[in-house]
Amino acid sequence: MAVSSFPPMNLELPSKPVQELIKSTVKEVPERYRVQLPNNSDDNHSDIEYMDSPIIDLSLLSAGSSSQHEQELRKLRSVLNSWGCLQLINHGLSSSLLDQIREVGKEFFALPLEDKQKHSRTLDWFEGYGGDTACEGQSYNWNDRLHLKVYPLEHRNFKLWPEYLPGFRETLEEYAMEVRRVMKTILIEIAKSLELDEYSFLRECGGVEAINMFTRFNYYPPCSKPEQVIGLKPHSDGTSVTILLQDKQVEGLQVQKDGQWFKVPIVPNALFINIGDQLEIMSNGILKSAVHKVEIDKEKERISLATVCSPPFDKEIGPLSELVGEERPQLYKKIKNYVSVFFQYYSRGERAINSMKI
Repeated sequence: MAVSSFPPMNLELPSKPVQELIKSTVKEVPERYRVQLPNNSDDNHSDIEYMDSPIIDLSLLSAGSSSQHEQELRKLRSVLNSWGCLQLINHGLSSSLLDQIREVGKEFFALPLEDKQKHSRTLDWFEGYGGDTACEGQSYNWNDRLHLKVYPLEHRNFKLWPEYLPGFRETLEEYAMEVRRVMKTILIEIAKSLELDEYSFLRECGGVEAINMFTRFNYYPPCSKPEQVIGLKPHSDGTSVTILLQDKQVEGLQVQKDGQWFKVPIVPNALFINIGDQLEIMSNGILKSAVHKVEIDKEKERISLATVCSPPFDKEIGPLSELVGEERPQLYKKIKNYVSVFFQYYSRGERAINSMKI
């Protein structure tokens, strides 16, 4: 069953990076960045509670005793069904590597504008440096980013990698390799938690060698009027799994549960994992993609690093047959290149997964 087509959209890129905007003496937020969102005010933000942060121990999932493993699997399923996201500890990435990848991100955004612009993105593709596109008349996100494809290896575009930054390429290569290991383990354990063949989701994503992985360095400059802007608009990810390394000190990420927003705490050295739309589709709705957004700090910059994983664009996905039956009929359509559909809806401030429901 095909997804309905869209008329052409007038997408636009910001005229200059937010990092450059805040250097001006003008204190008013430019009109194109002003947003009106629920819970997006100083008063509401201060009243928002922290999520009861669900923590999953990867060492217990992958190498714990039988009883520990089963207990952690049950916890994993419960967490992903209710929150769609979790804090992952004991994942095997050293604190020194986490510090190094944060540092190369800071070094990139500290470069002169003319150097960063050598890696600029274009309007028709999201890799590279710049801001997020928006439909004509819609507000821009208050962020700058560097978006790079890290897997498959042959798809890496090294012209977009800042080679003149010492250690950037080596650090990102090591980080991406470690995150891919975590991604593989997580997809296997999620399948086990649903009592499926352990490679079910990994196969549906195209296998380790074919799965697409993009790493996005996010830079959120401070704003004197944070209630007027949004770092990232509310959305769920259009991919299968997102693995996020939060800023070490500055909060901003919020997730939605049962219509209520919750602040995500910083757990030292943890990776924040959230389910994307494609895994919700594959699981026939048993797993829930996490709706989230990013708020801006009034005084401090925030840098995070998100790695998203999704099937090859030409691979058809849909609910796994094992999860469809009389008691649970098929809830979602099958589709190829869901990411392109996702961006159509995201640019209009809507959730693409709603269009996939039967």
